[in-house]
Amino acid sequence: MFPNDAMVHENVMPEMVKNGTLELRQDVLGRDCKGKSSKAIAKKTSGLIKKLQPALGKFLEPGEQVLYVARVQRDASGIIRYTMGWYIHYASATVIVLTNRRLLHLRVKSNNQWDKGIRSCAWSEIGSAQVKGWPSRTLQLQFKNGTKYRYWRISRADALNIEKILPLLSKAHEGVPQKSGSMTSLCPECKHVLAAETEHCPGCGLSFKVKKTMYWLSLLPSAAYIYTRKWFLAFGDLVGQSYGYILLSFAAFAFIGAALGWKRADGKPFSMNEGVSWLIVGLFICALDVIITIHHNNYFIEDFIPSDKKTQPAQSVKKFAVGGTIG
Repeated sequence: MFPNDAMVHENVMPEMVKNGTLELRQDVLGRDCKGKSSKAIAKKTSGLIKKLQPALGKFLEPGEQVLYVARVQRDASGIIRYTMGWYIHYASATVIVLTNRRLLHLRVKSNNQWDKGIRSCAWSEIGSAQVKGWPSRTLQLQFKNGTKYRYWRISRADALNIEKILPLLSKAHEGVPQKSGSMTSLCPECKHVLAAETEHCPGCGLSFKVKKTMYWLSLLPSAAYIYTRKWFLAFGDLVGQSYGYILLSFAAFAFIGAALGWKRADGKPFSMNEGVSWLIVGLFICALDVIITIHHNNYFIEDFIPSDKKTQPAQSVKKFAVGGTIG
């Protein structure tokens, strides 16, 4: 365990500052990797902590100290980054919080406010952690169960500070028994651990967006993105998929016209070949749009998006079945 009074910088004594219920290591949060006081770093970290104070106050345990916070981008495949373009910087926005006990992953909005998504990983679950890359730096984590995760677009100052802190935390947690061996998602309401593709929290019954519903909605223009609350992408999908359906309607009209012998405004008859051309292009656009839509929204849903609905918690149902009563 990393001691609360452990030194991070050789020339700076530990300084813990209370901010409400939060315990902040100001000797790290307000300094650069060499231990020199930095107004820029202090302003950035204090701004993030202020925005995330409600979430941190809820999830941090008594005695858990915040060593560092940084705005990063969460892991995303090359296909997602390429097809989403610049919007990936908003869609994957994350703040990582390094405490003396674990790594917290908070999904955030563009203004750095918490977006009701959180993951947690004790330092004992991480096999290796390395900061790599230049000029775009990444934090690459390998967990003890063999899985990997990467954070990217880390600023130079944040990367240097994280690189300074990580070896100290890893060494302090050597020999500590592991539990899951990887990073786990937590319920934003009750902090219960969420298994992959969980539809309802076992602890409080909070519901989450599900892939099955999204798959059906992907057939309708913008519907899947509205379901996952990605409004900008919903507008783009509305334009793209609607265009595909318009081409399919042209194809249907051409087939009907050719079968019934209709003529166009210029006097030429409709032809089956014309309908086939519209059909091929329309199907290609619609299929490509649906594939990209599903790929994007799988990425969002896998990070657990609350639906603001609750069901009866599984634990309560089990308790009642064993011997609970009503009234």
